[in-house]
Amino acid sequence: MRQRFAFSIKSFATIFIVCIFLALCLAAFAGDIGNEAGTDTMAKAASVTPGVFSVLLDTNVQPNEKMIRAGLLYDMDQKKIVWEKKMDVAFPMASLTKMMVALITVEDIRSGKISWTDKVNVTKLQIAYVKGRRKTVTVEEQYSLEDLFKAAMIASDNAASEAIAAYISGSVKVFVDRMNVRAKELGMNSTFYSNPTGLPAYRASLNNSSSPTDLLRLALEMMQYDEIIGTTSQGFADISNGRTTSTLRNHNRLVIDFENEVDGLKTGYTRRAGFCLVATARKCEHRLIAIALGSNSPTLRNDFVRKMFDGYYSSIGLEKLGNKQENVTAAAPAAKKASYYEKTKNYLYHVIKPGDTLITIAQLYPGVSVKELLRFNRISYKKILRRGSKLRIPLKA
Repeated sequence: MRQRFAFSIKSFATIFIVCIFLALCLAAFAGDIGNEAGTDTMAKAASVTPGVFSVLLDTNVQPNEKMIRAGLLYDMDQKKIVWEKKMDVAFPMASLTKMMVALITVEDIRSGKISWTDKVNVTKLQIAYVKGRRKTVTVEEQYSLEDLFKAAMIASDNAASEAIAAYISGSVKVFVDRMNVRAKELGMNSTFYSNPTGLPAYRASLNNSSSPTDLLRLALEMMQYDEIIGTTSQGFADISNGRTTSTLRNHNRLVIDFENEVDGLKTGYTRRAGFCLVATARKCEHRLIAIALGSNSPTLRNDFVRKMFDGYYSSIGLEKLGNKQENVTAAAPAAKKASYYEKTKNYLYHVIKPGDTLITIAQLYPGVSVKELLRFNRISYKKILRRGSKLRIPLKA
């Protein structure tokens, strides 16, 4: 009897322990599923907490979210995010890295540390045939800093980006440290740089990465410099090494297709990052910034961003990209600013005021882009706008 009773206690204890073990396993499994399924919810909750950016989602902007990993659409004039997906989650960003390279370069030029005309040596590997045999040889070429800037931002040239980094800071490593410091200063707390190109690191955890929110902070900082928009708005550009001249084609196809409306900023691609884009567009007085990370192809990425632009512009009464704006209401703000210009037969004169930039001036005149201001006045984007001087504005404004 005692043996049976002892056996029953042991059996019960064993069953009890097994039940507890199974319960713990199920709880852990459910927790893992909850964490994975709740990623989007957590990201969205973080995005609407009070902070730098106001989030007011526009129901008219309904892109296919499956086409990208993360992104957002920002109305620069209204200072609000009108669409977002995982905007606070960091992902590999590939050549969007070069946006920070561009910012630091222009800041150093503005401070007088370097000049656009500085000559910079670039070391490249090229294929050559020596006695009929194919060999890889090292070639050193010299470009102006301005041409290297074009190569990095328009054609996403990695050698140009590394050359700029080494020239500005003495070594690539020191420049990368500056990139990370500048990111922290801008509040880009989810951003990490390990190189100035965006190429994959030897370990996935060391890849350059950022979140849509951080990239928006960086883009807004870049928008303060006419030099950057003056470069990224070019569909094609020529650069020279003193011996030969090369023509660059902008990797951002939207700049070529919608040259008077889309004027930046940067594309990116690696296998891990997918196809990425930070794009800016302006129609009438409304500038938008779109960010798309992790698309499966450049065509899908560009189509996604274009549809975001079109959807939002339509929701506020403006035409889609590529359509001439004929909305009288949208053109009205220019009339209110009559004190800013003097009218002639063929064009308007805009009188430069303190704080004016090519970007802010273009925003005053619907239908006029920074690129048109440069061409119409036959000036470079490097020109310093002096108070009291005049810029010619096409009469269509």
